[in-house]
Amino acid sequence: MSGLWRIGPAEGAEFPYKPAATDTFHVIEGEAELETPDGEKIELIAGGIYSFPAGFTGTWRTLSPFMKFFVVG
Repeated sequence: MSGLWRIGPAEGAEFPYKPAATDTFHVIEGEAELETPDGEKIELIAGGIYSFPAGFTGTWRTLSPFMKFFVVG
């Protein structure tokens, strides 16, 4: 599955992130962070490409209006 995912202008949106399959995405605009259970913060910025395996867990925080192109599978 692939597509565009957008959230905005809900700066500060926070929710659990746990992909059921590998989630690979390119951030088209905006900034967000993922915080792992051990406190590591992963910055997600425009232009970046990221991939998280099935079972990864973290807390997603949107820092500005955000859009990504994702591929899950």
